[in-house]
Amino acid sequence: MSEDQKPSAFGKLNLKDATNKVNAEALRQFTIEAEERKKKEAAAAAALAAVSGEAAGPEQGETEEGKASTEDVKVNLVPTPPQTPKDGSRPSSSRKAITPVAAAVGGEEGSTGGSKPAEAADTVVTKEGADKSEYETDSNASVDEATDAPKKLRKKKKKTEGATGEAAAKGELGTGGAVGAAGAAEGEGEVEAVVTAENGKKSAIDEKYPEMLDYNPDDDVDPGPDPNFFYDLEQMYARAKTSSGEGSTPSNFLTLFHSFGYECLKRANLHVLDETHVLFSAGNYIQIFNVDTKKLTYLPTVGGKGIGSIAVHPSRKYFAVGEQGFEPEILIFEYPSLKLYRICRKGTERSYAFLSFSPDGAKLASLGSSPDYMLTIWDWKREKIILRSKAHGQDVFRVTFSTEIEGQLTTGGLGHIKFWKMAATFTGLKLQGELGKYGRTAISDIEGYVELPDGKVLSGSEWGNMLLWDGDLIKCELSSTENKNCHKGQIQEIFLDEGELITAGADGSVKIWDFETIDGADVLEEDAMFPMEPMSEMHVGDGVSIISMCKTVTENNDTNSMWLAQDASGGIWRLDISVSLTKKAPELIQSYHAGPVRGIAPCSYTHMAASMGADGTVRVFDYLRKHTLVRKKYKSGGSCILWPGRNVDSKCVTLIGGFSDGVIRVMTLDYAEQESEYELKISLQHALKPHKGEVTAMIIDDEGKTLVTGSKDDCTLFFFDITSNYLPIGFMKLEAPVTTMAWSNSSKRVLVGLSSGVVLEVECPDSGEVDSSVTYEIQPGSKINRYEFKSIGYKIKKAAHEMVKIKKEEEQQKRLDKIMVDEGEEAYLEEKKAIEDTNSAEEDPVFEPPTVSNQIIKIFPYEDRFYLSLDGTDTGALYECTFNDPLADMPTPPSMRGRWVRLNGEPLRVIDMDTDIEIHEINLMQDGSNVMVGMGDGTIRIHKKLEGSGLQMGPPFTLPAHSSGSVNGIMTSFDTRFLISGGNDGNLFVYKVNHAGVELSLPSPSDSLLKSKVKEEITGPPVDDIDDLKAYSIEEAKQKREHEKMLKTAEDKKIKVRKTIATLRSKFKKLKVVNKDLPKHLTLLANDFSMDPQMGSIIAQEVSDSKDLIRKQLAWNSEKHRIELMKLRKRFKDVVATDRIVLHAVESDHLVSTFRCAKPSEAMQQALDDFHKKLAADSNGAPGSRGSDARRISTMARQIEVSEPKTGLGFVRKNTELDMHGPSAVVGSKGGKKLKDAKANKSLQKAEERKSKRLQRELAWKNLSSRKPSENYEDPQMLAAIEDAKNNMGDFNLKTAKNYKVPESQRQGGTFKRAQLLELRRMIYMTKMNFNERLLALRDRKQKMITEAEDWSGRLDTIQAKLPAGSIMAKPKVPVLLDDELPERAMEYTPESLREFKIRHDEEKKRGPADEGGFGGFGGFGDSPPAPTAAETKAAAPVAKQAAAPAAAAGDKGGEGGTEAEEAELEDLVSTLENENENLEIMMMLHEQECLISQMNEAYKEFDKEVVKLRTAKIELDVELKNGDLRIILLFEELLLLKEFEKRENILQEALSSKLSDRDEMSDKIEELEEKLSSKKLYMEELQENEKILYDSFTEQLGENNKFADYLTKVFKKKIKRVKKAAEMDGDSDESDSDDDFDSSSEEEDDDEDGVEHLDLNICPPGCSQELYDATIVMREKKLDLEEAIQEEKKIIDSLRKEVDALVKKNKVISHGVKCAKNDLEAFQLEKQKKMNELDIVVTLNLDQIQYMQNGVLPSDLVSCLVFHSAGVNQLASRIKELQQEKAHQIRKFKELKKSHIHLIKGKKGMQEKLLGLDEKCQNMMLLKFGREVDLKKLENISTNRIAEELKETIAKKDVKYSRKLNEWDVQINQAKQRLLTATRDHTSHLDILNELTKDKQDLESVLDSKQKNLGGEYSGQRKADLKERQRLLQLVQLQAQEIDALKDEIGILSRKDGHILPPTQTAVPPLPPIGGRC
Repeated sequence: MSEDQKPSAFGKLNLKDATNKVNAEALRQFTIEAEERKKKEAAAAAALAAVSGEAAGPEQGETEEGKASTEDVKVNLVPTPPQTPKDGSRPSSSRKAITPVAAAVGGEEGSTGGSKPAEAADTVVTKEGADKSEYETDSNASVDEATDAPKKLRKKKKKTEGATGEAAAKGELGTGGAVGAAGAAEGEGEVEAVVTAENGKKSAIDEKYPEMLDYNPDDDVDPGPDPNFFYDLEQMYARAKTSSGEGSTPSNFLTLFHSFGYECLKRANLHVLDETHVLFSAGNYIQIFNVDTKKLTYLPTVGGKGIGSIAVHPSRKYFAVGEQGFEPEILIFEYPSLKLYRICRKGTERSYAFLSFSPDGAKLASLGSSPDYMLTIWDWKREKIILRSKAHGQDVFRVTFSTEIEGQLTTGGLGHIKFWKMAATFTGLKLQGELGKYGRTAISDIEGYVELPDGKVLSGSEWGNMLLWDGDLIKCELSSTENKNCHKGQIQEIFLDEGELITAGADGSVKIWDFETIDGADVLEEDAMFPMEPMSEMHVGDGVSIISMCKTVTENNDTNSMWLAQDASGGIWRLDISVSLTKKAPELIQSYHAGPVRGIAPCSYTHMAASMGADGTVRVFDYLRKHTLVRKKYKSGGSCILWPGRNVDSKCVTLIGGFSDGVIRVMTLDYAEQESEYELKISLQHALKPHKGEVTAMIIDDEGKTLVTGSKDDCTLFFFDITSNYLPIGFMKLEAPVTTMAWSNSSKRVLVGLSSGVVLEVECPDSGEVDSSVTYEIQPGSKINRYEFKSIGYKIKKAAHEMVKIKKEEEQQKRLDKIMVDEGEEAYLEEKKAIEDTNSAEEDPVFEPPTVSNQIIKIFPYEDRFYLSLDGTDTGALYECTFNDPLADMPTPPSMRGRWVRLNGEPLRVIDMDTDIEIHEINLMQDGSNVMVGMGDGTIRIHKKLEGSGLQMGPPFTLPAHSSGSVNGIMTSFDTRFLISGGNDGNLFVYKVNHAGVELSLPSPSDSLLKSKVKEEITGPPVDDIDDLKAYSIEEAKQKREHEKMLKTAEDKKIKVRKTIATLRSKFKKLKVVNKDLPKHLTLLANDFSMDPQMGSIIAQEVSDSKDLIRKQLAWNSEKHRIELMKLRKRFKDVVATDRIVLHAVESDHLVSTFRCAKPSEAMQQALDDFHKKLAADSNGAPGSRGSDARRISTMARQIEVSEPKTGLGFVRKNTELDMHGPSAVVGSKGGKKLKDAKANKSLQKAEERKSKRLQRELAWKNLSSRKPSENYEDPQMLAAIEDAKNNMGDFNLKTAKNYKVPESQRQGGTFKRAQLLELRRMIYMTKMNFNERLLALRDRKQKMITEAEDWSGRLDTIQAKLPAGSIMAKPKVPVLLDDELPERAMEYTPESLREFKIRHDEEKKRGPADEGGFGGFGGFGDSPPAPTAAETKAAAPVAKQAAAPAAAAGDKGGEGGTEAEEAELEDLVSTLENENENLEIMMMLHEQECLISQMNEAYKEFDKEVVKLRTAKIELDVELKNGDLRIILLFEELLLLKEFEKRENILQEALSSKLSDRDEMSDKIEELEEKLSSKKLYMEELQENEKILYDSFTEQLGENNKFADYLTKVFKKKIKRVKKAAEMDGDSDESDSDDDFDSSSEEEDDDEDGVEHLDLNICPPGCSQELYDATIVMREKKLDLEEAIQEEKKIIDSLRKEVDALVKKNKVISHGVKCAKNDLEAFQLEKQKKMNELDIVVTLNLDQIQYMQNGVLPSDLVSCLVFHSAGVNQLASRIKELQQEKAHQIRKFKELKKSHIHLIKGKKGMQEKLLGLDEKCQNMMLLKFGREVDLKKLENISTNRIAEELKETIAKKDVKYSRKLNEWDVQINQAKQRLLTATRDHTSHLDILNELTKDKQDLESVLDSKQKNLGGEYSGQRKADLKERQRLLQLVQLQAQEIDALKDEIGILSRKDGHILPPTQTAVPPLPPIGGRC
């Protein structure tokens, strides 16, 4: 048994625990791992030898690696590389062809192509030297002994153990239904044991597949490998695999000679190592390329499955290589020694997509590709994983570390970008990722990005713009100006180098951007772009697509601008991106195929070969000299290539290439010019297109006469005759697409493989056998043999599976027999049951034939048979087939278990290749000694061809060459010294062939060899290539020619018929003429010529129908042309407001034209309207002030609102009784209602009038005092004027001065400047339009004048016709409007003009045939002038008339002079009167003639004057408009400049506005608080005044000599602890007694200091008036309210003062900020003004305006001159006199004010003296009236109290009102009592009836009970009605109890004084239930 089929033993493995711990995917992955790492399994099996010392010897045909596998138990520091294939294939053994008879044997030997038996895949390995446990077995033990391990285990365990342990120890472990977790750990010379999860430990699977791995540096104490340790690469690299035995190939059979490949499509596959060397990968090799010498150094990989990514260490001393394959490794090499320094393992599952070192080089980040996309951070020197996490769920392209922020990474990939941080947590480091959010931006793949120093990230996008990321959000999108993208397509690379940002894109451009602009980029709107222009730009070349770039290094690390670029089109470029005039042009260093190599063709006589790439390039290279000779690129991609031998071309310089567009090109090699890049050149000889789609295969017969091509798309096979200059012979249509072709061993027959699994043998036709006159298609007929392949892969797998099953059953039976002998029947039955359970649990796989036929990949004819390779289920083998099946007439044999039986049509033999990989290429070497096989995974296999019948091959020599994809071509050189392979990865390798393991000496390169063979340059006309992808194929062109030929034949026939018809028509016309000349009785009528009368109507109807049909057919074209005309008119005509109209003078050569101007756009008009609306909204604001005036207006509005009186003074007062009855209750109110007592009413009215007058006087005095200014008061307007004069008087600083401050009113913004620009454009447009209107009016005048002139000219013609010849005056010429005066006529047409055009067109057509003399002419070539248009006819009419008039006059004159005799006779006859009348008429006509001519001349002169005047005005306007255009340019430049400053200005303005708003808000708050404070103070004074008035009122109420004055004073001043009043009660709560405001907590203050006896202050003492006591209580309550209000107001005032102080401090800080913001804004405005000053302004000046003279001469340089407005100069000159006058005026005004001041002081003294006199008079009057001075306010209060009087009247009214209500309620109560009495009576009667019915019911029930005594026991118990009655009575009792409680409460209330009596609560009594169901 082979090593593959040996079951692995398990030790200490609980299968159920492992199955519960891991998921199915992990188990599957570990199964694959175990199958691929068979060497480690063998070593583990050797370490587990415990049961038997009997070792199984190596099987027959075992590989060399298999023999040595049991010896490698100990792992050395230099680990032995795995020798098993990494692609999943089985270990190499001698290849045996599986015949039907030997199929079972093959199954036994384990070499079948079927599936493997279910087995345990992993092995548990213990440490070397450890004691073997009782569960371990020896790897060399037999299968029986290995499977006896469960039995021995069962012996040592008790039978009482659980079934779980027994199940784990049974055959489950051997049969391998699930796989345990195990693995071998390499390092430090040990192989550690890994056991499944037990006792809470982490299993190997858990360690391998964590979602997040934490890292704690403190826990990691492993120092890693020794710093000086290196791996032995010589023992580890993936060398060729070979086998020992008969027919084996030596291990050094192939040696890499040279590589012409470069994987240019792989990301970041170009890195710089030093000054001259670069690093990249190609296939399974790492290549180091010397840029100067073009030499290559190769390093092989360890895994042999290709390279995923490479990276170079920052120090350039190391470089990392990430491989591909299962669990690939990262190899770190030291440079330049190229030693393998470190290996990082288990970072991903399949391939590394990207590698990147950290800036310090200590860490390495790796990205895995599908399926895990694992991001891993390595401590690569220690070969340890620090952190790992899944990067994303889709492809991730790259990962980089941040150069400035440690621990921060970025990844970009398919539709995402992710930002990572290495965050420290309590469990250690964690890798946390945050996905970028695109927001409104479209999702894009991220290829290139760069981390900026501040943490932001700049990335590219698919559409070519840059995205600036701040955190996980897009801050802005950067684009080029004018809405263009930064690049055309994806941005592949972004670098930050020396303060500059460099971008490289797929468009082949490299651009340099300003970093500071990008770093500060921001936009106001979320979806807006940030436009900017690159500092420098370089376009590398057409068709170039840059994928990556790297900067070159210099010897001393000097500043360097040279970069190397990786081109996706197959090149490596050297770029100089410096911004200088001496920079170098882009240099192409090396060129390769871009994409797959589709075919290779070696030369048959020298060491040259040609290759065809999918990129459309054809390359010829001399692999002996390692040099590319020529390169030629075509538009379409290549598919195959041939280099014919001498049988086709004697000099062998012809190449034939097939392309993806179906074209075949025949090319020749010629010498190139000396200036050319290459030695040779490719010349095109023939370009043919036989197919519509890709040419999949081409072959040439051995004689070199026939070329056969096949295609996939059109399923055709085409034949060409090479000897007849590649003449097409014909083609065949096949049943399926062609995939491959080969020549059969029989002559002139082609084997064609189809995608349907069919092989056709087609006989090649000769050129003379096929009739190609009509078509090239050849009918197959009997020339085709057909073979349809029948899939047998499933049969082979089924047979192999059955053989394994039989073998397993035999082994199980042997084990059972042994157990029966050793342990007895019980153990036998137990083991048998366990085996049966295991076998029943296993499911046999289903083997079925494929539903779709497998595609044939390659045909290899050999001898009389052919061999096929297929895809799908039949892959991995060669099938021997023939067209003559020997089993064709034999019956179908029965199938046998464990064997597959060949049926009719199935392959004769199967050559098993021991792989599941497709075979793409198979060829014999040139010498026929070996078979070369190209596999689908990129490997090359060499089999020695053995002797025997059919194709016999020895064991394979397997070489991993290409990294990914299939091998598309494998050939040897003509002398079999070299092997050339090309693959899908774009690589082309040349290997040196060492026959029998002996290296052959290479021939020396010889230029003469090349020169002697290359064909001489062929001269002749160049051949047209087929570049159009839609070009006709050969057959299509043939069919098109035939179709055109058929059309020409039909047209010739039509012409012949037309000629016949024309002859008949001519004869018929002659017949009609003859008929007309005959006598009437012989003449035929017109109807007689009609053979069929209905025929005419039918023809007329057909003509009408034809017209309708033509109209319908032309409707679409007509509408199309109408729409086109409308669009053209809209695009070019409608946008023009006025076209160019030239107006000519009549009698002079002067002319004037209009201004051709376009209509203003709607956007321009809308922008102007918006700006005007804004100006209207801010009418008082200065332009560019940015809302400063609006802010002032809003501030003033707020101040006005503050100054207005507010209800409640801005705060809410308490609704106390003082507010309700407060001061007005004491003082009274004028607005009170009129009392009924007239006397009291009159006295109150007088008192109120006096009070009102006094209050008015006080208010007037207060207002006057408030307006009184302080002694130091100064007018603010005056101060502002003085300050303005100080600042601005004499200040004539220029805008260029350093200390110039831009006034706020002159600050301009982009919006205002844009509006200014638009307004200027509008003004220019209006000016032009006004002038155009004047010109159009003058043109209308000319038209009117022409009409009048025509009338005058007609009248003149009439007059001059009657005048004698000598009296005729010269008539002025009537002017005509020329075409340029009426340009709109060009767009006008009328039916007449259309008819004229048709007539001219028909005439031209008629002239054509006449000139040519035949039918079907293409238009006439006559010289006759075209007919005049209607306008020309109209214009020529007056001229004709004018020319006709003199002619008529001349005619008349000639007539008069005919005969003199006749004239004499007439004169005698005319009377004298007639002569006089005639003379009078002539005189009148002469006068009229003179008048008409003078009118015409005058009109012409006036018109010409207007033309000259208008022309002069236009010249002046031209000057003004030119200045306007210059002004527009200036405004546009200013607008661009302001746009640059707009962003900063907005920021500064917003900051200032924010601070100003804060200051205004703070000022408003302060003003509001101060206003509140002042109102509170006023209110406080009012309360204190009210308190004082209350005290005075109390004193006056006591009167004099009141014996209870002290007592009542104590009552009044008594301090009471009052409970704060609750919220205002509803109803009449405000009318409750004042005693309710007191509570039991009242505190009495007994004051006996005056000797007054103790009296109760709460009770009115005997003898004291009760009314006076109650009034005192009321006043005390009011006093307490006032005191509380005063205290509360004091607290509020204090808090307001504190708040005002705090706000004042804040306002100072804000004011300082405002000042700073203003200073910043002024500095910015100054900077902006400086930039504005740099703009050039064009000013048109006359010489007399220049007043700057030097020595009386105009200076040559006017740089130091100042252009000043003349009005300004005059204003400054006149201002001097104005200032002198103002000064004198101010002096006079000061004197007048001084006099007025003295007069006012004197008046003040007089008023003071008058006031003292009035005071003295008032005192005297008081003494006279009262005898002493009295207080007038107190005197007013002594009068009648209005409140008391009003209360008395109110009480009287309410008494009447309430007495009426009481009477009404009494009436209602009596009525209710009456209704209650009636209801009670009714209820009593009902109760009586109920009682009687109840008694009747009881009697009936007793009678019923007696009769049914024994019935109804189940109904015994209480009745439902009784229960309800009981419940009702209980409720009644509860109701009565409630009524009792209510009555008790009422009694208690009545016992109190003045208690309110409320009606008792009425509870609803539940209704009585109906009795007996009655109502």
